[in-house]
Amino acid sequence: MDDFVKEKLAEWGLSSLKDIFEQNMIDYESLLLLRGPELKEMIPMVGPRTKLQKNLQRLQQAETELVADTSSVASSISDLDPEDFAAGPSSSSSPAPVPVPPAKRLKTSKMFSVKEVLQTTQDGEDIIEELSQDAPNAKARRKMVQIVVSRLVEVYGDRPSKQAKTELAKTIVKEFPKLKDSIGEGHESYYSPGAKGHSPSGFLESRLRNIRRRSFITPRKDDPTPVQPTPTPVQPPSENDLSDAESTVMVTWLKGNRQPATQVRDFMLKTAPRRLKLLQECQEHGEVLMEYPRLLDTPGMVEQDFEVMYPSKATKLYEMWGSKGRRVLQWAETQGSSWKKYITIPDELTEDQADLAVFHILPYLLPPGFHQSAQGKRTKFSKVEAARAFIDIQPVGTNIPQYLRLLEMDLEANQEKAIRKQPYVLALGDMLSPTQVFLMAERLAIEHDSTIAAIDACFKAFYVLNIEYPPACKNVWRFLQHACYGVEGGEREINPTVRSLITAMKKE
Repeated sequence: MDDFVKEKLAEWGLSSLKDIFEQNMIDYESLLLLRGPELKEMIPMVGPRTKLQKNLQRLQQAETELVADTSSVASSISDLDPEDFAAGPSSSSSPAPVPVPPAKRLKTSKMFSVKEVLQTTQDGEDIIEELSQDAPNAKARRKMVQIVVSRLVEVYGDRPSKQAKTELAKTIVKEFPKLKDSIGEGHESYYSPGAKGHSPSGFLESRLRNIRRRSFITPRKDDPTPVQPTPTPVQPPSENDLSDAESTVMVTWLKGNRQPATQVRDFMLKTAPRRLKLLQECQEHGEVLMEYPRLLDTPGMVEQDFEVMYPSKATKLYEMWGSKGRRVLQWAETQGSSWKKYITIPDELTEDQADLAVFHILPYLLPPGFHQSAQGKRTKFSKVEAARAFIDIQPVGTNIPQYLRLLEMDLEANQEKAIRKQPYVLALGDMLSPTQVFLMAERLAIEHDSTIAAIDACFKAFYVLNIEYPPACKNVWRFLQHACYGVEGGEREINPTVRSLITAMKKE
């Protein structure tokens, strides 16, 4: 049994199974290949076996996602061939390392210097110079990761300890301050240890997994369906002094009235704490919406409830976008040109158009998510599908009732892989000058004055209704969550590319 297995058993609260795993010689590879029959034979007791199986399914799912996300980073943000990221360092840097078994790892008390390692390679000086710039490009960063991970494997083996990976990540951002994250301690995009069922993540971990993948055996097709990750719970606000009788009167009145608007807004504000508590506690928000129909069919109510939940975050998107949003364009230019084949941005833009263009570029810059079927099969959404899941652009004059009917038919026919999962934004007309913009939620089209207003309402709807981001464009929403709104939650699940963009946004 290697250190990886020991750490996982301790993390899952199953250290009592250590002797069983030792007797069966379970290491990293065999752990990922364990299935129901083997587990039943090894662990007769139902309690610990069920707990192990649940955590093991999450680990197997995370393993697959991390490998696939690495390929996404390589193919979507650089001009290099997508195979570069998985194929190892180029001949001009250092040869791909041969994986070293855990038992043969060397011990060292001090992490090596990243710059000194780079200087031993042919392109090292150029990489150092590029990574010292204000906006280091992804190509240089990738080469650096390939080289230093090669050295890491030479010293520690292909499964180095958590301490070694953390120390190397800290050394990278210490020697190259421009690579430091603005989230956490600053090194997490290079390595972030796993916790609470999530596997480690980051560029170093992804590179190590690609190295190990060369000898990795593909799991059988009859794998059990992985456990879906649960969203980070949001704490509802405290209930106010509204009595049950007063609440009942207001809820009854709201069901039958849309006017006067000031009365609707006042009653919705007073009943917000109870409504939000219900939405956080119930599994089906549709039942709550039947009690509070004004939440979605009255403009501004979702935004008002969000402000009750997060008083200091309500106007963050408007405060943070503008000049900071345009830094996305600057960052995009450092990531290669592959995104430009999907979307064309005119050279001459007004200030408002430039702000709007950034939103449309995001799905093509950030890795799309995955679809998982009921049988556990995972397939990746395309960037075009991710863009449509975020903002669906339709021609001027689109018949909205007919659009809603077609949407309903699409959802019924493709429940497993519905691209446009509500809520999302619908824009009619030109991408940069739409004539109408809607928030699409619960089979309703709620018109807003601008694209940014609809995006703002859409983001807030996820939190008010307590629903997960759509898989196809989840990284776009996570970026907005952390870079613009500053809402905490899910930090360990942030994709490395998203982390890099967040850091670039926050630089002065």
